[in-house]
Amino acid sequence: MIKTSRLLLRPFCEEDAADVYAYLKEPMVHCFACMKLNTVAEAKAAIKEKMEHSEYCFAIVLKETGKVIGEISAYPETSAPDKENAVHDTFSPCWMLNKDYHGKGYAYEAACAFFDYLFYQKGARRIYAYTEDYN
Repeated sequence: MIKTSRLLLRPFCEEDAADVYAYLKEPMVHCFACMKLNTVAEAKAAIKEKMEHSEYCFAIVLKETGKVIGEISAYPETSAPDKENAVHDTFSPCWMLNKDYHGKGYAYEAACAFFDYLFYQKGARRIYAYTEDYN
């Protein structure tokens, strides 16, 4: 678990389904069609997948209320041509936040804490990111 002044970054649990559905049903939040959820049942299935990757995939939770307002994740990869002996120390993060919580600095706060986690606890050498032009 990662703590900031207003947030907890923690692994997902099954009880998060309604909150996850609330932000991933919105086209403004998810940038790829495969991330869109149409039902709470789909959210439960998505959470099971997220729970399998709890080392690199976290729910963004408001400390004050316990509400899941988004997620942040990144998985180790390599840019080395020799994939067999390569060190997986490069990360490309992704985060999504419930649109009702945009503009309050939560994404920035979560990203700063997550980047520290990747560099200082997971041995990241490099973090790179890209954005969709409409996002």
